[in-house]
Amino acid sequence: MNSRAVDGSPLSADNREKRSSSGQSPRYARFLVIAVVVVAALLLLGWWPKHMLNKQVQAKANQQKAALPIVEVVTASEVRQAEELTLPGTVVPVSTTHIYARATGYLKTLNADIGDRVRRGQVLAIIESPELDATVQQERSLLQVSKSALNTARSQLTLQQATYDRVHTLARHGVLSQQDDDVALAAVKAATDAVQSAENSVDAEASAVEHWAVLGSYEQVRSPIDGTVTARNVDVGSFVSSSGAATGLTVNTTSDQSNSGGPPTGGAQGGELFQIADTHNLRTFISVPEQDAVSVQTGQPATLTFSELPGQQFDGKVARSSDSLNQQTRTLLLEVQIQDPNRRLRPGMFALVQLHFNVQNLGILISGDSIIPRAQGQFVAVVDNNIVHLQQVHVGRDLGTEVYVTSGLRNGDKIVVNPTDNVQEGVHVQTQTAPKGQER
Repeated sequence: MNSRAVDGSPLSADNREKRSSSGQSPRYARFLVIAVVVVAALLLLGWWPKHMLNKQVQAKANQQKAALPIVEVVTASEVRQAEELTLPGTVVPVSTTHIYARATGYLKTLNADIGDRVRRGQVLAIIESPELDATVQQERSLLQVSKSALNTARSQLTLQQATYDRVHTLARHGVLSQQDDDVALAAVKAATDAVQSAENSVDAEASAVEHWAVLGSYEQVRSPIDGTVTARNVDVGSFVSSSGAATGLTVNTTSDQSNSGGPPTGGAQGGELFQIADTHNLRTFISVPEQDAVSVQTGQPATLTFSELPGQQFDGKVARSSDSLNQQTRTLLLEVQIQDPNRRLRPGMFALVQLHFNVQNLGILISGDSIIPRAQGQFVAVVDNNIVHLQQVHVGRDLGTEVYVTSGLRNGDKIVVNPTDNVQEGVHVQTQTAPKGQER
């Protein structure tokens, strides 16, 4: 059948081919769209459940993560070797002398007063003691009597010896009898004993004179050291006694005698006449705690500071130690000698003494809040891969807010600071670095 156009005219072969091709193109496009929709639907059906499952898993994981306790941790590390220790002390003279009367009498003259610098052997005061002077004079007179008796005994010995020599010669020639010879010999021996007795008497009297002369010399009160008079407790006319009691005017200008290491003074309370201190050589005593006592050695340097002298430091040296701990305070007493060439320091000043020393194998210093006390011992919470492990440790020195751990920890361990009851063995946690105030 021949195809015709709309107007009824017959179509040519080319026109029929074009019309047929244009009719197939829309059907092909619809087919492609349907295929794409089907594939997309299949892909969506396979992806969506998986996506929802992953979303649920992620939400559950986030929920579990949010439920983990958060702990603050610090990294354990060994302490530095150099250690510093600051302790209080009071400056005192190396040498302080409390002078008492050795003679009983009245103070006649006063040659030194507060603040005077005196030399060793210088006369500070003179005591008038008539009784003592009379005794010394009497002993000297007795010594002269003894010496005279000794001379007489020696003269008698010489005479008896000469008599015996003559009698003995005559007795040998038969002029005198043997009895006469024996009598003359006995007289010599008696004279010899008399001389010996007289010599002993002279020695005894000489010792007595020396003794009382020494006591008489104590009428002159002398300084035994070079130093400065820091206290005067008597005045001219005061009665002083060698028994240790003194009465009269009391001039005590030392505000605190305990600063110089001596007893309280006073004319009627102990009889101290003067106090002399060597203010050129100073020292201080400090008490070192037991945990640091093993690290302090004689001869090591020290640095001293004083609030009255801000910004100034003074060198010192550990001179000696008690070498034993006080059982009440558990401290070691140290003497630190101070170098003060410009003489700016005064006895009684309060000092802060800083010691520098090296400490070996102290351990790891951690916060005291990290320690977990248990019946089995002391533990710390160590975090490894966000898992808590309770590690038993041995604590050495306790500094109060910090403690030294000597065993049980290693460098680099993450330690929980101030652990709560939630921090238990095997618990998963989240970690965050503790503030710097809690770190070593």
